[in-house]
Amino acid sequence: MSNKKGSKQHSNVQLGIPDGEIEVDNDAYASKIGGTPLWLDPNTPPSSDYCTCRVCRDKMYLLFQSYAPLPDSAFHRVVYVWACNKRSCMKKEGRFGVYIIKRKR
Repeated sequence: MSNKKGSKQHSNVQLGIPDGEIEVDNDAYASKIGGTPLWLDPNTPPSSDYCTCRVCRDKMYLLFQSYAPLPDSAFHRVVYVWACNKRSCMKKEGRFGVYIIKRKR
């Protein structure tokens, strides 16, 4: 980058580049960033309302899912975070969705 005076500025941003084949993970009990959600019970996924933007009604993108069981709980627990990437939805209530799905152990 350069500013108006022509001097260079350096950034501390580091880009990650895969250095090998990436293994597909189909384990709902693992945490992951983006992609397709892995439901605790793939035979009975939740309603599509979970991933629908409440502003534009289009499908949102999965930002991440995290297996997050509570200590001494009788349930498995996964947190899913969704977001709409449309400019018209930005800064409006309802463009994010955070859902916790539980399943008996």
